[in-house]
Amino acid sequence: MDSNLFDIAEFYLYTFVSTSNALKAESVLKNEQADFITIPTLREISSSCGLSIKIRPEHIEEYRLLLQANKVAVEKIYHVEKVQKKYRVEEYKA
Repeated sequence: MDSNLFDIAEFYLYTFVSTSNALKAESVLKNEQADFITIPTLREISSSCGLSIKIRPEHIEEYRLLLQANKVAVEKIYHVEKVQKKYRVEEYKA
């Protein structure tokens, strides 16, 4: 886990239908020593669960496949850019 992830202006978010799915994703990623943080889901994203996994852009496919292989149900993936004090959010299509 890297605290520098808090301050990056471009990142991806994995959202989940339930908190248990978010916690399972967190466990899988921790076991792989992945570079991620768990954060509250952004207001700009409508999601059933209040937790999201934040990652760097270069890990998007690697972590998506890892979660899929471990049968973690990801609701959606979003590409997020912070522009001044607002977030620009786009759904990522794998």
